[in-house]
Amino acid sequence: MTELIIFDKDGTLMELGSVIVKLADDLINEFSLRSNIHIPKSEIKDAFGLIDDQLDKVLRADSVKSIVERLRVLPEGERMADWTLSQMEHLSTDNEVDDIEIIEGVKDTLKRLKEAGYQLAIVSADDQYSMDLFINKFELSPYFDLIVTSDNTEHQKPQKALIDEIMDKLNVTASETVMVGDTEMDVMLGRNGQVKKVIGVLSGSGDRQDLRDANLILNSVSEIHIDQIK
Repeated sequence: MTELIIFDKDGTLMELGSVIVKLADDLINEFSLRSNIHIPKSEIKDAFGLIDDQLDKVLRADSVKSIVERLRVLPEGERMADWTLSQMEHLSTDNEVDDIEIIEGVKDTLKRLKEAGYQLAIVSADDQYSMDLFINKFELSPYFDLIVTSDNTEHQKPQKALIDEIMDKLNVTASETVMVGDTEMDVMLGRNGQVKKVIGVLSGSGDRQDLRDANLILNSVSEIHIDQIK
């Protein structure tokens, strides 16, 4: 019987925001279009989790740390990473909060699952500050038994050790755990942890191909029903 449900955050519980899109667009203009060194736009957008040629669609918003690390390996990467960090320092906290939106139906689903007796956890590559912006804005802390960010674990997706750490802290086994996420990395995390069930959601960056190894694919967290996770 399922005891624990672990959720990814960005694209699973939270809408992918527009601040990262603007920053990626500015970075491309600053370096890719004005530099003698050709840096494919796709590589910069991939560092930010953006694909295709449409900067108006965020497919994944990584933590600042992850973005910067991925930028540094590109040509002119040190300059791009330093520029990105300087720009992020000037982003208004108020604007960050304004840009954060919860996916429709998520809060009702969390409330329903908590009332049904499940333990709930979040795991994200975000730092605690970014996580707190989301959790506090929508008053979600009562629903979660554990919140895992890059600040409080040395492990990262899709390492088995990460999901083992979560299960150990909440005293549950893999056969009692369900993983929910919107990316291939989330599915891999669940698979590596050998959890009972992996649920993929199409509300974020992943499509059906990305989520093909999930046991169940739903449009969003709002479609999760108790009988699907027992």
